Parts: sequence; structure tokens; C-alpha cells
Amino acid sequence: MRGTADDDARIPSLPKHLRVAFLLPALHRSQNGQPVSAPASIDPARHQAPILGLLNLQLLFDIDIHGLDPVTTGNDRNRASAPPPKSQEDTPPVSTNLSRNSNEVLHLEELELMMHWCTTTYRSMARDDAAEPLWQTVIPHLSLRHPALRHGLLALSALHLAKASGSPERKWRYMVSAREHQTRALAGIELDEGQDLTTAQCNATFALCCVMITFAFGYCLIEGRDDTETDEQLDVLDEFLEIFQLTRWLVCVMIGLIDRISAGELSPLVRPEQPSATMPDMSRLVILSLRRQNGIEGLRDPAHERDIYDQAIGHLGALLEQLMRGGEPKMFAFCWSFRIPYVFLDLVRRRRPFALIVLAHYAVVLYHLRDSWWMGDWGTRVLEQIGDCLDSEWRQHLSWPINATGCFLPES
Repeated sequence: MRGTADDDARIPSLPKHLRVAFLLPALHRSQNGQPVSAPASIDPARHQAPILGLLNLQLLFDIDIHGLDPVTTGNDRNRASAPPPKSQEDTPPVSTNLSRNSNEVLHLEELELMMHWCTTTYRSMARDDAAEPLWQTVIPHLSLRHPALRHGLLALSALHLAKASGSPERKWRYMVSAREHQTRALAGIELDEGQDLTTAQCNATFALCCVMITFAFGYCLIEGRDDTETDEQLDVLDEFLEIFQLTRWLVCVMIGLIDRISAGELSPLVRPEQPSATMPDMSRLVILSLRRQNGIEGLRDPAHERDIYDQAIGHLGALLEQLMRGGEPKMFAFCWSFRIPYVFLDLVRRRRPFALIVLAHYAVVLYHLRDSWWMGDWGTRVLEQIGDCLDSEWRQHLSWPINATGCFLPES
């Protein structure tokens, strides 16, 4: 059945298989034939969680860290001389900035992750200097009243630490933590039609969606590195399509909030750029070439989804034009997932050659995000996989993406 333009306006729900893939992480892997369980709480002595950092968080968020439960470690067995703990009646209540409706407590491991966010990971989200204070201070402070957002920040922070970890044990522990926090973060994105959100809820939901898009690309990139030595490695395009469907749903949520965001405290996150051209604008010629080929394919094959492709090419043209003008890809790269007709994703899934050609041109946008740790080589990975799927006749239409990325495609 041929697609229609109406598909472009359809509001997608999060697919069930994506809920399984992202909300129910697989913890069944093993090392040396033995099941691996989630790691114990972080030992501040062994992992050098700096007390100064915790004090900085206390000053930043007005958190009373003295009321936090101590972390039990192997060293505790040698502390026979330590006085017995006070009874619950003698323990003063913990003072925090959390909502009275929330019973969650920031444990020491979460403080380590939040500290890493506030000192390092927040830069992953900021597109410019104006956005950095929002991601470093305003949004973390907002997360203390919105648990789903807080879990999102902790998830990306844990993922960032996992990527930087040289020890497989530490990396595994952070990956488990990242999955657990991401599960709770995604589960918190519940928007009912007609729901009257407060300004704070809008800000928290918008920020969380941004973080979850970043997490999805980064998680699959890091997880994929481990899978190269196993039989579990997924097809790159299939993996990309799963991420893209999740991205499409998240961007849909963001589009519904953008008017209120642009009028509030987080407006720098959506404020239009005024970039100056940094490279020759080849986008119009590239798009004209794609449109011409789309017309040719439509004449050759009556079943060719010409209208669907035309919509995808048109939205791609807007992205490439912004890219050629020197725009920050973080601002517009993922809008394409929402704008294109859903049928186009199905054409990619079926490996229709012209759909792959169009997607290869989009990979150039992803390539320009390669310096971000969470994106890495996704652009070239997608382009290389597309090259493997096409014969020599179709490969000739990949000349611009190959030249724009410097990607090498071996002869088939």
C-alpha cells in the first residue's frame, strides 16, 4: 500500500519493541561463564569519589549530604571498633530540595554521577556558551524536583563515565547504572492529550527528551564496541532505525512543547542561530540531483514511492542548507526524523535502493557531529553499511556523501 502525505503529520507513539529494547535492558551477559550481577555501590575510598565534589554539590543544590546513608564496603568488616549506629529515632531527618511528593534520596553513587554531570557531561549537550549555564546549573537544579529528568542526567553521566573507563569492570558497572537510570527516565515521559503541564514540567520534559536522544546514540555506539567480539552485533542499519524511531517519538514530544520553551527560561536551547557560511553551498545542487533521480525512478517503476521520497528530500534540503551555512548540527540534525513520512523508514528497512541513497545523504549531517563522544562514527558507519547494500549502478549516486565525509567504500 502506497504511503500518503498524511503520514507526515501522524503523532507516533513509542513502539512496543523499542520499549522492550530500551526499557528492559538485557543484563544476562556473562563473564567467564558466570552470570554478571549489577555491581555493588561505589566505594568512595577505592574509586576516590572526592569529598570536595560532594561539598560543591551541597553548595550548588543545597543538599544535606550528612544525612545520606553510608556506603557499605569490604573495609567495613575491619571496623569493629566503630560505634553502633544510632536508632532511627535519634537520626535527624534529611534536608533536601526535593519535592515532598518524592521519596527518592540521592545516594552516594548518584552524587558521583551528578557531580560528573555538573563538571563534565553537561558540555555534551550545550550547543554554545549561552546554553552551558542551563545544562550545568539550571537543568540539574530542575531535576531535583522532577525525578525522571534526574534519572536522565544520571544515565548520560554514567554512560559518559563508561566510555572513559579503562577498566572493563568499571565500564560494566557504569553501563549497568546507565541502563537502570535510563529505564526510569523514559518511563517518566508520560504525556496525555490535553494534559495541562506547568512551566516547570514543560522544561523538565523538553530537557529530558534532549538527553534521551543523546543517550540512545551514545549507548548503542559504546555497546556496539563490546559486541564486536561476540555474535550479538546487530546490523548497523537496523540498529540505526530503532534509534531513529525512538528519536522520532522524542522529537514529536519536543515539538509540542517548543512554543512554551521559547518563551521561558530555556529559550536559548531553541533560539534560532544566525550562522555565517563556512563552506560552499552545494546543498541545492545535491537536492536537485536527488529530485531528478527520484523522477527518473518514478518513470521506471510505477510502484516507486515518489511522493514519499520527495517529502524526505525536501526536508533533507533544509537540513543541508543549514549545515552549509555553518549551523550547529545539534540544533537541527534530529528534526528530520520527525519531518519525514513514516513510510520512508519502512522503505529503508526493506533496503529499497533509493531510500538508502537519500539516507546516505543524511549521514553527512551525522558526520558533522563526529566530534561529540556520543555520536562518534555513526555517520560513516551508516554510509559504509549502505555502500555494502548497493550494487555498482546505485553506488554512483553516493559520490557526494563519500566526498563530503571522506568515507572509503571498497569495491563490491
